[in-house]
This record gives sequence, C-alpha cells and structure tokens, in this order.
Amino acid sequence: MALTTIEKRVMRWPAAKRVALAEKLLDSVDFASRELKQLWEMETARRVAEIENGEAVGISSKVVFSRARRKLSEARRLSQARSRRTG
Repeated sequence: MALTTIEKRVMRWPAAKRVALAEKLLDSVDFASRELKQLWEMETARRVAEIENGEAVGISSKVVFSRARRKLSEARRLSQARSRRTG
C-alpha cells in the first residue's frame, strides 16, 4: 500500500488513535546512541538543578502545550497554503 494512501486513511482516524500510532512509531525508532542518551540525561539533571536553585524558572505544561498547539496550527496552515499553491 502506498504511503499516501496510508496517510489519508490515518488522518481520518480520531486524534487519540493517531497519537497512539505516532507514539508507537516513534518508539520503534532508535534515535539516540547510548552516548547521546547520557548527554540528554546530564542536560536534564542540569536544568532541574537550575530550577531547584532558583537560577531558572520553569514553564507550566499549560503554557507549553498552548504554545505548541499554536505553532502546530500555524505550521499546518502554512503547509496547507503551500500545498494549494503547488497543486
């Protein structure tokens, strides 16, 4: 089955089902080497320490997700506009 056919079918699924599929697909890909994973763990620990020491301020998940949704919406809008121009 062609990728475009699969994509069209999946895009008709409810959001929760698409998210579940996306998570499974991402989990199936090994993005990080052991070294990269360790570097991210060190970076995470550093950021947590900065917040705990008052050197940095965290951002609530409500704000983070609101910003992410806004950016995704804008990206989709631009992508759709680009698709209409290129036909």
